[in-house]
Amino acid sequence: MLTYRPDIDGLRAIAVASVVLYHLQETWLPGGFVGVDIFFVISGYLITKLIHSELIETGRFSFKHFYVRRIRRLLPALLATFLFCMVFAYWLFSPTHLIEFAQSLVAAIFSVSNIFFWNLSDYFDADVAFKPLLHTWSLSVEEQFYLIWPALLTGLFAIKRKSFIPIVVLLLGVASLLLNIALFSDNSGLLAWLTSTDSETTLSAAATAFYWLPFRVFEFVIGALLVWTRGPQRRIVAEGLFAIGLVMVLSSFLLLNSKMIFPSVTALIPTLGAALMIYSGAKHRLSWIVSNRGMVGLGLISYSLYLIHWPMIVFYTYWIARDLTLLDTAMLIVVSVLLAYLMVRYIEQPFRKIKVGATNSNSSPNRPFLLASTLAALLTVAISLNAVTSKGWLWRHPADVVAQLSYQKGDYTDFFWANIKRLENGFKNDNRNKVLIIGDSMAADLVNVLIAADADHQLDIAAVIIGDNCKSLFGFSSNQYQRLYGGAATRCEREHARVLEQLHLFKAADSIVLASHLWHLNQVNAIPKTVAHLKSLTKAKVMVLGSKVQINNGIQFVSRHAFSPQSHELRTPPHPKTVEINTQLKELADDYIYFDLLDRFCNTHGCQRLTKDGYVIIFDENHLSENGAKFLAQDIHDTDWFQHLLSSN
Repeated sequence: MLTYRPDIDGLRAIAVASVVLYHLQETWLPGGFVGVDIFFVISGYLITKLIHSELIETGRFSFKHFYVRRIRRLLPALLATFLFCMVFAYWLFSPTHLIEFAQSLVAAIFSVSNIFFWNLSDYFDADVAFKPLLHTWSLSVEEQFYLIWPALLTGLFAIKRKSFIPIVVLLLGVASLLLNIALFSDNSGLLAWLTSTDSETTLSAAATAFYWLPFRVFEFVIGALLVWTRGPQRRIVAEGLFAIGLVMVLSSFLLLNSKMIFPSVTALIPTLGAALMIYSGAKHRLSWIVSNRGMVGLGLISYSLYLIHWPMIVFYTYWIARDLTLLDTAMLIVVSVLLAYLMVRYIEQPFRKIKVGATNSNSSPNRPFLLASTLAALLTVAISLNAVTSKGWLWRHPADVVAQLSYQKGDYTDFFWANIKRLENGFKNDNRNKVLIIGDSMAADLVNVLIAADADHQLDIAAVIIGDNCKSLFGFSSNQYQRLYGGAATRCEREHARVLEQLHLFKAADSIVLASHLWHLNQVNAIPKTVAHLKSLTKAKVMVLGSKVQINNGIQFVSRHAFSPQSHELRTPPHPKTVEINTQLKELADDYIYFDLLDRFCNTHGCQRLTKDGYVIIFDENHLSENGAKFLAQDIHDTDWFQHLLSSN
């Protein structure tokens, strides 16, 4: 029997608060995502303590009772969250987003959300704003841990020399950490495989380490190893260790960020900090920081709060179609906490009160619960599969937009990359002006507009695609790459070296266009150095394409305004970051020519989202549909930037 420790509930409060604040306003706590890692440490400690205590006290371990307890603890609130999400997804989501939600719901039911979202970690899924169950990846990791860990410890307990057990556990943790380090090593064959590209996708090494259990085992192990420690015997030592741990945890919220290599060695800061706080015990003077009524209360609702807060953010943001204000943030916090309390009071607690081992002469009280849970899960799967097979319940929308809303991501992306891939073959070397377009999906967008305008009849166009979200930046040292790209520095340095191997294209070009997706301000400030480096290699003029990111999704816009007869006249503002980045690009444009495509569909009232015929211009937040490319291609021959492409100087 485990002794209740209120300080651990207080630690849960810190963990869930960091995650919630990170999801609401990332700039407040750039490392707030490590709250999940703290949960892993807590789970590693408590689950190992539970298994170890039962084995010591009884000499055996009941897998049945363990898994029934887990199901009673986790499933009722999880199913309630699924129901909440299904209602709002039906009401708000476009067919494309509803299909992806339904698929993620099935994955969550079978505890493979982490694998599902890992598989979606490609270029066009960078935006998580339409994934209300994204946060269930961590629950899947924990549930996979629950499947393996009891059997492993029970097997190890059969060893005569029990002192070997923590050694084996430690070795597993070390192996997991080394796997993280090896994954990001320059000489790692695994890294080479994960970052290799083909015509369909690029598997991300960072996403692999983030989502897969083998790379997270060391975090559970850090908590598990505490079971074989006695804890500090002197109060002053306990207080010192607690203080150090608390500083490590809190500093990780502020000093870490999503651009760093993670989990890997970086995750040791919050996880070891959390372990020190647990190790210090609950009987020293500083324990009140996490053992007071407020912290314990928040910790007691932490599971339900973790479940409900992210869907609340996703659906509310989807509905308002803009960034959250401070008032929005405060409202979401209050409502999420209130809903979490109600879930604990009326869903979690009633199902946890029945003693798992209790039986009577007729039947176990667990049988009706398990049967009802199974039926609820199967019904959820059936509804989800129906949403997928019916193409996102298209019947919710008027007939004239059904064809467009039935498009899947591949219907857009197949067209999207076709033209630029053809231009990777190089210049035709005739008498036309040579234009080299370098970049990622924004380069593909520009190419599609030029092809739609038949500009390839006047221009000899070649393209070089930059992968791995590495932007069109060149001429930097390894240290500068670290500042620009963080954990992706080595990968991007290698990618840029590959691009520069095609020096003959740079030298042959009359104009070079740099086009990248989602510039960051520190990268924008590095563009003049890139331009200077390019001008040391070639006599070509350099042009830089600005951003056109919109504040909401194009297909979402079609779905939301499907019943509006004049939807093509409605306008939405560009994303604030678009304005900020483009302003900076203009200010820095001394040695390069700045241009953007916004003036083709935006004015002071905002940006047009649909053509007059009702076709979406930008199908997500940033990428042009085929009809959008044709729309923007109208009259580009008269623009200043196109005339620059036609001129040789």
